[in-house]
Amino acid sequence: MFAYPTPANRNYPFAHTKQTVSPIQLTSSSVNDDGTFVFTQYKTHKEVTTPIQHWQLRNLIRCSNGRTVIHPSDEALYMFNAKTNEDIPILTDLPFTPTTIDAGYGYVAMAGQRGMAMVKDTKSDWSARFSAGPGMNNSICLSKTINNEIRVVVCNNDQTVCILSVPQMEKKATLKMPAAINHTSVSPNGRMMLMVGDNGIVYLYKITESDDYQQIASYKASEEPALSCAWNPSSEKYAVTSQDGNVSVWDITQNARTEPICRIASTETRKTRKAPRCIQFSKGPLDLLAYSEHVSTVNIIDTRTFETRQVIRLAPNDMDYHITGLSFSSDNRSLFVGMEDSIVELNVDICSRRRFATGCIV
Repeated sequence: MFAYPTPANRNYPFAHTKQTVSPIQLTSSSVNDDGTFVFTQYKTHKEVTTPIQHWQLRNLIRCSNGRTVIHPSDEALYMFNAKTNEDIPILTDLPFTPTTIDAGYGYVAMAGQRGMAMVKDTKSDWSARFSAGPGMNNSICLSKTINNEIRVVVCNNDQTVCILSVPQMEKKATLKMPAAINHTSVSPNGRMMLMVGDNGIVYLYKITESDDYQQIASYKASEEPALSCAWNPSSEKYAVTSQDGNVSVWDITQNARTEPICRIASTETRKTRKAPRCIQFSKGPLDLLAYSEHVSTVNIIDTRTFETRQVIRLAPNDMDYHITGLSFSSDNRSLFVGMEDSIVELNVDICSRRRFATGCIV
């Protein structure tokens, strides 16, 4: 039995759990690495630093609107304008160095070591600090509920996930999990929450109108830790990355199917370099899935078929560049990739992608 919060813990709502875990399925997918989603030339915005604070946590850049990228640098948070090349501080003298950030719905959220976290309104001076637990925060996520209310979800390394309302900062639930959760993602329709953990298990929760979180399924994605996860725009498919280099995709409309609809492996052969650490679906009708590996490599997959991929190397063949995260711009025109000392910008050919079954990022 999990150690749920009690009335003594300020009577937070309980989370319903289901401990039966579907075992790892032997799904495999053949993918052709002949996609033409990007030209070999790309734009590098130099001297935009995003230091990595934990070797496994790489969700450190987020597009807020247009070609604007939010990123941390030491104890400060910056907003980089790719059009003007201006990198403007929006928060300085933070009480912690962010290990993870998110942005959306007019807010930016960040979390760091020793449970410290913060949410800030991007259009005013309002901000709030809070503690999510005694351990390091692995992930922070902003989302909207089906009641159109904003929530912030924080995964702490003490195996808890806490959920608060924004801007009220009222704690709505605390979920005690059987392993440390590395990342969460709430579906765009606000009805489902996805969590992935150190035990390689994927947890799928239903979010009710009364803010109750009910576990409805769990799947074994890998024998190694599951690292990151993301929903597609229709809230029907989700993708999970794992330390073994695989990306697994499930379709929730196929209720009788517990195995992923595809599992795509890395082209990298070095065990410590192939882990996909950040993943995101494009918005709208472009039907792309992008994910970055531990070093140097970004992958883009056509999600209409899951049969075509382009592997993009952002470092010379004899060198490795660490990647700090990736994010599609809000208008889908760019895919930004964070490096420790720069940000790379890939421009999306929206017309080609909307017109044909396959397209390119140009």
